[in-house]
Amino acid sequence: MTPSQIRKTLLEEHAGLRARFERARGAIAEGRASGKAPDGLRECLEELSAALRAHNQNEETVLRELLRDVDAWGPARADIMDESHVEEHDELLGALLAANGAADPEAVARDVVSVIDRLEEHMVREEEILLAEDVLRDDDVVIEYFGG
Repeated sequence: MTPSQIRKTLLEEHAGLRARFERARGAIAEGRASGKAPDGLRECLEELSAALRAHNQNEETVLRELLRDVDAWGPARADIMDESHVEEHDELLGALLAANGAADPEAVARDVVSVIDRLEEHMVREEEILLAEDVLRDDDVVIEYFGG
């Protein structure tokens, strides 16, 4: 796959995750309106957890080596993956799974919304730092960051 194809694939996966976030938020809103445990939230969380796990594995597999060589900042971007990216994904996935097992519907709602918010922030950072169009390029043009 070319860098632009990898970028497109990962951004499509982000879009799919965001759609699942909205499904979970909808289930939470319905549960809060009815005062009952949200119908379908468990299924939403199971689907979101599976999609997140698959996306994380794909992202880590295709980006780690590619990032090292994309430009002068490549090693720093790869270090982001190596040092914090995997840990953050594991932490977020763990929080989602813990929220799925909670007994108090309002606590579940708060926890899930908090996790979804953090996941969205994480994806925005990835899109800016790791998946930017000027990072994952198909050409060999080196962009000069220090003009002169």
